[in-house]
Amino acid sequence: MIGRPFDEDLYQTLANSSQAGVYILQDGRFQFANPHIQEYAGYSEQEMLGMDSLSLIHPEDRPAARSNAVRMLKGQRFSPYEFRIVTRDGRTKWILESVTSIRYRGRRAVLGNSMNLTEIKESRDRLEELEVLESSILDAIPHAVIGLHNRLFIFANNAVEAVFGWRPEELIGRGVRLLYRSDEDCERIAGTFYGALARQ
Repeated sequence: MIGRPFDEDLYQTLANSSQAGVYILQDGRFQFANPHIQEYAGYSEQEMLGMDSLSLIHPEDRPAARSNAVRMLKGQRFSPYEFRIVTRDGRTKWILESVTSIRYRGRRAVLGNSMNLTEIKESRDRLEELEVLESSILDAIPHAVIGLHNRLFIFANNAVEAVFGWRPEELIGRGVRLLYRSDEDCERIAGTFYGALARQ
């Protein structure tokens, strides 16, 4: 694939103002790294220039990251890919990256754009842990416990099957109407229930 034409001065101006990590590689080594990638990697510009890019990637993720990058450069992959890096101070961070082929100073090069996903990943992990804890607490309660939002079930513990005859997974996302014999019963109970909530 022939690399795209490259205006170095314009590109560096844009890259240095970007909120994404932007870099250029030749022969696998950094030729340019904008301030954002320096910040999340923990290296200065001088330390990064000439550094082997694979040395920044977590050893376990190097084969997959390299394979994904090659596939993207060949036009066989179009979506960004994730991998871990090891920062200068030894911390592990998650990165989302895409690459494209360019020409830089008369030679073929790789232009990379990356985003630090670490906070998003950690927040997602904490949320999953809380969901597991919530689920275990709910299932330890011997009484039927359900959660509703706009008259739709959003959670239910295992005890609901003994009371209502429905398994939790059969209720989630469905409306409360299925628990009543008729629309009239549903609306009558809902009027009483939601009216009491509104007063409190």
